[in-house]
Amino acid sequence: MCFSPEASFASAAALIPVGGYCLWTSRRVPRLWPLAAVPIFFGLQQACEGLVWIGLRRGEESMIRPASIVYLFFALAFWPMWLPFSATALEPNDARRRWLERWAMLSTCWFWQLYWPVFSESDGAAARVVCHCIRYEYPESDRFFGGRWAIRTIYVLACSLPFLIGSLRRIAFVPVLLGVVAAFVAILRYEHAFTSVWCLFSAVLSASIAWVVTKLTRRGDTKNF
Repeated sequence: MCFSPEASFASAAALIPVGGYCLWTSRRVPRLWPLAAVPIFFGLQQACEGLVWIGLRRGEESMIRPASIVYLFFALAFWPMWLPFSATALEPNDARRRWLERWAMLSTCWFWQLYWPVFSESDGAAARVVCHCIRYEYPESDRFFGGRWAIRTIYVLACSLPFLIGSLRRIAFVPVLLGVVAAFVAILRYEHAFTSVWCLFSAVLSASIAWVVTKLTRRGDTKNF
């Protein structure tokens, strides 16, 4: 399997309109907006990786570094914060929503613990091509106990569990399951480029959110989600 700037830009070009459709479909249901916007954000992230690819091919560090920093913001900080926030916004049950709000607040630790060193240190991140994939190198192993395997497992759980413990878990189960499977395939098959490959897999799978949004907005009583 080979990845390229064409793959990144193509996924961006496909996902941004999907996200636009999701937002339009859910325009009368504000609780759905955070989830509906997910394909757009994935599309923007993939566009950033397309710029990283171009910079690597041209050997232009002035393009690689800024694009990598933005890409890693999505990968390391944004998703583990935004996905719990989206699950919180969806939750109709007050008790569960309060619990999910605490989860979402705790998720801001990803920004400070993992992303801030990448952003603030001049040598905090680097990108290079390994086996036709982009490998992002940043100091993740010494930030959490247990190294890369531990942090990646916690990361996947942090992004997925809020949807599986919420009241709408039956609807969210299939997209979340596909995302978890994609994450572990990326860990096992593309360990050398997990950050890049998992985000691409998840970007493609985020198109399934259109099905979730459509299904929820077609319910008879939209006030209860």
